[in-house]
Amino acid sequence: MRWLSLFLALSVVLGTSAFAAPEKRRKPAEFQDVTEEDRAAARERARNRMGTWREVDPIPESTFPWMQLGFIALTFVIAAPFAWGFYNRSSKELRDANAFVNQPKKRSSKAAEPADDQA
Repeated sequence: MRWLSLFLALSVVLGTSAFAAPEKRRKPAEFQDVTEEDRAAARERARNRMGTWREVDPIPESTFPWMQLGFIALTFVIAAPFAWGFYNRSSKELRDANAFVNQPKKRSSKAAEPADDQA
């Protein structure tokens, strides 16, 4: 059993390392036919990457998530009757189980009167 677990652990480690190995760097064919002017322009663009924040990472326009809100409301509408029924059943079971334990103690009239033999 120990050898099997060792074999499985090694196979997982070696298998993942094979997928994680870097690929050989090859230039795409479309970049091999670039002229010197295009290379100079690309170098200039790479040097001057600093711009305003909005140019680098524009803020995406987003709308209110109505669909997600609708699904959440639908989930609550479907789950609420089941939750209410579960609550009623469990609270009734707890009341029934505690009915005999938490009964009020009856006070006897004998406890209030002094005993005759103690006088």
